[in-house]
Amino acid sequence: MQKTKIQTLLFTFLLWSISNSAFAQTKQFTISGYIKDAKNGEELIGASVAVPSLKTGASTNAYGFFSLTLPQGSYDLEISYIGYSVQKRNIVLNQNIKLNLELTESKKELKELVISTDKVNNDNVESNKMSVIKIDIKQVKKIPILLGEVDIIKAIQLLPGIQSAGDGSSNFIVRGGNIDHNLVLLDEAVVYNPSHVLGFFSTFNGDAVKDFEIYKGGIPSQYGGRLASVLDVRMKDGNAKHLGVSGGIGLLSSRLTVEAPIIKDKSSFLISGRRSYFDLFFPISSELKDVTAYFGDLNIKLNYTLGEKDKLYLSGYFGRDDLGFAKTFGFGWGNKTGTLRWNHVFSDKLFVNTSLVYSRYNYNFDINISDNLNFTRENYIDDLNLKVDGNYFASAKSSFKFGIKANSYVFMPGSIKGITQASIVSAQSLPKKKAMEQDFYASHSYKFNSRISAEYGARVSVFSNVGEGRSINYVNGNPTFVENGFIKQSAFDPSNQYTNYSKGEFYNTYSGFEPRLNITYLLDASSSVKASYNRMFQYMHLIQNITASTGQEFWTPSDNYIKPQKADQVALGYFRNFMDNKIEFSIEGYYKKMSNTLELRDGADIQFNEAIEAQVVAGQGRAYGAELFIRKQTGKTTGWIGYTLSKSERQADYINKNQWYSFRFDKTNYLTVVVNHQFTNRMSLSGNFIYSTGEAFTQASQRYSILGGAQPSIYYGARNNARFPAYHRADVSLTLGRKKKPGKTYKNDSEWVFSIYNVYGRKNAYTLSYDTLDNVPVVYKWYLFTYVPSVTYNFKF
Repeated sequence: MQKTKIQTLLFTFLLWSISNSAFAQTKQFTISGYIKDAKNGEELIGASVAVPSLKTGASTNAYGFFSLTLPQGSYDLEISYIGYSVQKRNIVLNQNIKLNLELTESKKELKELVISTDKVNNDNVESNKMSVIKIDIKQVKKIPILLGEVDIIKAIQLLPGIQSAGDGSSNFIVRGGNIDHNLVLLDEAVVYNPSHVLGFFSTFNGDAVKDFEIYKGGIPSQYGGRLASVLDVRMKDGNAKHLGVSGGIGLLSSRLTVEAPIIKDKSSFLISGRRSYFDLFFPISSELKDVTAYFGDLNIKLNYTLGEKDKLYLSGYFGRDDLGFAKTFGFGWGNKTGTLRWNHVFSDKLFVNTSLVYSRYNYNFDINISDNLNFTRENYIDDLNLKVDGNYFASAKSSFKFGIKANSYVFMPGSIKGITQASIVSAQSLPKKKAMEQDFYASHSYKFNSRISAEYGARVSVFSNVGEGRSINYVNGNPTFVENGFIKQSAFDPSNQYTNYSKGEFYNTYSGFEPRLNITYLLDASSSVKASYNRMFQYMHLIQNITASTGQEFWTPSDNYIKPQKADQVALGYFRNFMDNKIEFSIEGYYKKMSNTLELRDGADIQFNEAIEAQVVAGQGRAYGAELFIRKQTGKTTGWIGYTLSKSERQADYINKNQWYSFRFDKTNYLTVVVNHQFTNRMSLSGNFIYSTGEAFTQASQRYSILGGAQPSIYYGARNNARFPAYHRADVSLTLGRKKKPGKTYKNDSEWVFSIYNVYGRKNAYTLSYDTLDNVPVVYKWYLFTYVPSVTYNFKF
């Protein structure tokens, strides 16, 4: 009996050894290459290469590159991308294969029944991503937006968990975060203020954008530096096939894009410009004739294929806003970015990108009363970084991402100088602040079996303050002290007001370990459960005392007194597709805990003040909620429904009596509906509806006079103790166009877009003011818009 057991065990071990040996000896080869748009040569990001027989596949990275390693054999491949015809290829894999593919947009004739060849993938269910939403730029162009501008930020504000920071504003709030908790990237460069004209337009020209993705949670380890979200925007590379010109003429602004090959299929360029001209109409009005208000921006990109394994990209963005009155008062702000990238394919499995990136944001405030009484005040941030990112595609089940980045920052909190030589205002400036940051990250995506897959990794960040510079010494070693329950600024140490640091001296360092985890469990072919966790550190902070994006703001680094902000977020979700993946459904719950959040203390003075650390208080925050999302991306009728139920709170010592209070942008309910219907190839109708709980604000509770003073004072109650009325509006747009066809006399695509923002004229409250009328206290509710009609003519040839 014992002998039989031993023989059985030996036989089993032998079979196991043989099977594993056979598996080990099975030769494997790699298919790799690029997937592009056949019409213009643009790389397609996130295109799918599937092997149905093995139920496996790969997706293209941010540069259109894919790599898939399989056992030797014959396979049928399915290459797909949303809105494009599926391409099928049979390959005999007995050696490594280079496979560069081009996909064509699917053509749908709506007047007759046509079998569509485009395919909707199952990424919503199967991918290791959650809290991530991607919208095709073509769909964004159909959404009715304020003043008819194509705006990706206004589009993402219609998604669950993402809310506008004000009526018509481009600033956005994600899962209880603040305005500065969002990392906004354009070709890897940080855009520190992504808005134009008080926030009514974003910096992103839709004609220059190829792809974008918004992460609300489960943020991959290659991203860091902000607590709440990542908006990653990629510019078009430029048409590598032929000359293309497109643009649009609107009521208040126009845009023009030119793209063409320098060397066909090898090198191309793109130039895209936009300029408002509503200031040209101001002289017509006697009330506005002295007002100056305009914005302009320019996108430029060049690319060159050096060889089969190397490609260079050079891109830049330049944007500027100027607002003023009668040439006596004005302010302006602008962003500049530049990115130089080198792609190199080291092998069929290893792809590396090296980038040199520069970003600058500056703001100026001007007073010009007379020839000798004038000045301009400016602040800015310079950001220069060098980074290396790698992708290693080990097998169909396993892939790695890794990278390193070094940042150099220069913060100028403020400088003043005369505009003219005769100005009596003497030049002065606050000390510059400098910092260095190093980031290291690595992650591994692995498919354990047919049901379970995960992506796990970590990011290590190190942030240091660097001289030349100085820090203030306070009498009690703390920038603030408490008196009668109120926070006040401490006095400088009279014996030693400043500690000075020499050039290049590292005098303060913070570090952070940021684990990341995404897990997917497939319940069946059309549904899954996902979970995620991420920790984020933020070492720089936006200081502002207003919410409208007028540029009256500046960035400051963490230092001896201001600690880095930190957030931990967990999320759990259920994902399901219906009707052969035509309809996506998801519901997610999340909880986020934030520490060292910055709150302005009561009575804070941030105007040209070096002691900024004495104007803020470190606090904590928490946000939690549930998000529902239903989307349809194919057919005549497309769109989505999003609903968010959430709560966001803050707490800081000696603010609101140390009690938790609602964050200003806390909105319990947030509902959005977006619908587009394509009647014919020439006509479509779009609409969207938004409903949300009103924003929180601090309400005045008493009005009193001191010793019979003529000017009464107002006493405010608990912080954010009241709510504006509920916000809701509906927008509609009608598109009438024509498409060029062979044999026709016209040779270009063109369309007219007629839209109405806030179609039923809802007067949504923007702010409140207090006054007296016949010695009776009154409260005025201010609003920005009722209905706003617009018309835009778009063309392309």
